[in-house]
Amino acid sequence: MSRRRWSEEDYIKSTRWKREVERLERKLLRKRPCKKVKLPGNPVKFCTDILGFTPTSYQRRLLEAVVRGHRRIVLRWARQSGKTWILAALTIWYCATHKNRLALIVAPGLRQSMILSDKIHDLLNRIEPTTRRSIVSKALRTVIRFRNGSQIVALPNSEHLLRGYTAHLIIVDEAAFFHNDETIFPHVLMPMMATTNGIMIVSSTPWGRKTVFYQLNQDPDWLLIHIPWTKALEEGIYSPDFAREILKMKETRPQTFKMEYEAEFIEDIDAWLTQDLLAKVVDEALEYYQFDARPRGRFYIGVDLAEKVDYSAICVVDKNQDQLKLVHRHKFPLGTSLASVIGYVKALRDRWSRVEKVYVDITKQGEYFIEDMHEAGIPEAKGITFTQQTKQEMAQLMKQRMAEGRFKMPYDRELLDELNIERYEFTKTGRISFSHPEGTHDDQFWALALAIYAAEQEKTPTLIRIK
Repeated sequence: MSRRRWSEEDYIKSTRWKREVERLERKLLRKRPCKKVKLPGNPVKFCTDILGFTPTSYQRRLLEAVVRGHRRIVLRWARQSGKTWILAALTIWYCATHKNRLALIVAPGLRQSMILSDKIHDLLNRIEPTTRRSIVSKALRTVIRFRNGSQIVALPNSEHLLRGYTAHLIIVDEAAFFHNDETIFPHVLMPMMATTNGIMIVSSTPWGRKTVFYQLNQDPDWLLIHIPWTKALEEGIYSPDFAREILKMKETRPQTFKMEYEAEFIEDIDAWLTQDLLAKVVDEALEYYQFDARPRGRFYIGVDLAEKVDYSAICVVDKNQDQLKLVHRHKFPLGTSLASVIGYVKALRDRWSRVEKVYVDITKQGEYFIEDMHEAGIPEAKGITFTQQTKQEMAQLMKQRMAEGRFKMPYDRELLDELNIERYEFTKTGRISFSHPEGTHDDQFWALALAIYAAEQEKTPTLIRIK
């Protein structure tokens, strides 16, 4: 018996049939009457009975503050202490137990706001299916609709996208990194709650003192809930092994420890790129181009090559008239061969239209490395030997473009941290010497400096005065 060969028409018909069956199943599921479930009005009980977890004492403090009627709350919590998890739970409880309410999640970029949105989806999936169907009618990546008319919407920090909403609950995450915070808070977010007497919860890692987030931390009208790492350890959120790693960081990277785990503001007077400056270069509309994308522009690539204990790093800047934006970065794993770095740059050059220049740090490798790049098909490669003078020129140019507002980058916390790590001091000859604390890396700092230097090389950089 011979097998019948399916034609393309048969395959299309079968696919259509499957899609029609799936559509009808979804339609029947929506029409299936949902058993009404009485939900706890207390958010702590909602977490235990419906979401299936017991909040810590400091998580309960946040939930109870909302119940007691606090309308303005600012959170400064240690990293990985359960802040995102409890904010997700609070948002679900609020929308599930209040009719026709709008909860907004706002972050520096859409990718960051979707982190909290994804946590909400994770918690919804923990709910017993029948109960979940009685609560939620539709759950998309950035919009979740409830059967009682409430909804959760995740948005980036964009005045254009945010205007027009009337909100009852606003969760603002990583608020210290809003480049337009002096506009977005008083003129966009606050007016959303003018007729709702809504709740605003603002959270962030401490970052800079010239920010609205810092001001809110000092405002007596806002309830401040500050949770250092010791609280998370006491509650069992941190394991003893993780606590030991944190204490090591206290010795090797004291500033990062104080900011990330003690959740304290720090003075960064000896940082080359201050936190306040870096907060202003974040553009919520920007997203990185992926490696396999085929974008168009005028691209300039900076390559910092690894030594024994460092990473090789690549940064790509797009130049449009006098504006520069970071569109791609990549940090190679330790031990990656230099041939792999060449291959990565070659692939970018072949895909992206057009790569104008590739500036490479050849301090250790020498000119032979540039010859290898030329032979591999990267004629735009040019070697830069790092001296005190060239490093000063590149670092000053990068800082100047940031201060002028001519350089922008996506919200990228890892890169922002590394850019802020670089320290400087004046030598006896009046030049600037750069360094980074032991246990940290500045490979991406110099890769970005090389990319900006390449983009602006046709101009003579104007050195800026350091106060």
